[in-house]
Amino acid sequence: MVILDWPGCHNARDVGGLPTVDGSAIRPRALLRSGHHTELTPAGIAAVRAAGISRVLDLRRDVERDAYPSPFAGDPGYLPTPVLLDVVTYEYPDDSYGPLLDHNQPRVAAAFRAIAEAPPGGVLVHCRGGRDRTGVLVALALSVAGVAPDVIAGDYALTEDSPAAVMINTFEHLERAYGGVPAYLSRIGITEAEREAVRDRLREAAYLTKTRDGYNRFAAEYADLFGDVLARNVWERTMLGGFAELVRAEPGPVLEVGCGIGTITAYLHGLGLDIAGLDLAPEMVAAARRDHPSITFDVGTMAALAHPDAALAAVLAWYSIIHVPDDELPAVLTEFRRVLRPGGYVFLAFQVGDEARHVRDITFLRRQPERVAGVLREAGFDLCLQSVRAPDQEGAAEQLPQAYLLARTPRPPVGA
Repeated sequence: MVILDWPGCHNARDVGGLPTVDGSAIRPRALLRSGHHTELTPAGIAAVRAAGISRVLDLRRDVERDAYPSPFAGDPGYLPTPVLLDVVTYEYPDDSYGPLLDHNQPRVAAAFRAIAEAPPGGVLVHCRGGRDRTGVLVALALSVAGVAPDVIAGDYALTEDSPAAVMINTFEHLERAYGGVPAYLSRIGITEAEREAVRDRLREAAYLTKTRDGYNRFAAEYADLFGDVLARNVWERTMLGGFAELVRAEPGPVLEVGCGIGTITAYLHGLGLDIAGLDLAPEMVAAARRDHPSITFDVGTMAALAHPDAALAAVLAWYSIIHVPDDELPAVLTEFRRVLRPGGYVFLAFQVGDEARHVRDITFLRRQPERVAGVLREAGFDLCLQSVRAPDQEGAAEQLPQAYLLARTPRPPVGA
């Protein structure tokens, strides 16, 4: 879960990262929640537009939208989906949303269906305060995705004046009155296919969960095994030095994805780059922050970067796409392309081969450089460098040839 800095908007957060009961997690930037947007500053509006959102679900009544208009009302992805009756005629207790779910079934169904049918991208759900209607719809979606009621209640409680017990009571009401969330959704007309659509769009890919868990367990030993990898490898230092020189010629922010304990990030920082690190595993990020406190390190996934379009000068993936399955690699490289400015660089390093290895419950994929170069071109990159070096036979970590691919995004034509 990430609190979002949207100036002028209350209770804005991304529920990505919440764990599911079967060991998976909610995909970052898949489901976001907030209060109304009328008071967003220009910077706040820009931040929302840069968040990769394909649908804004406005759960407010017509009269509320008229009084507090949305700055996104003219956008194709904006969808008014009122959840409450125009006049509430039933008792509305303070300790449960059971009556809301009982008396607004067609409206709740329409809002849930709007998540299921949203175009690819994130879904932003909001009402006026970002608490009641937003809390209920987000709770239903998270429950379908496999998040436990107590975890959902914990997220709900992050909103001011929102005791976790209110959401727990709501789940207990759904169990007593309908037999649980799936039975309630079926009762109000939501099909199994629609539930599966919400589940699929919210849950992260299984490989991310497995990789995160593996590296979290491995983090304590990682520094001892690989902390001095650059000191032992002149070729890696040479490649990274050339990359740094290219970026310094046209300075801008750089992101290392899959940064681990921050060794490479810190090395490039020492070469003068404005660089930050990103890693899937919180334990690895904690080690990086501890050892390199002057550099920003965040938890996240390369499959959904929390950066606006064209924001970065370069993306470095140094032995991190080795955990990305073949069928996911095009989407990851396309995400790199999205966040890079015109003329921005992507630099990849990986082992050459055709077979996967499984060590410490982590899958390590080897690839042929020609194929990765082809995927880069399909993602819209121009290839600058393709190089392979022999393995260092004295290096315990090297058993295979090592590949390096440097590419950049096209520049606009001169005068365009």
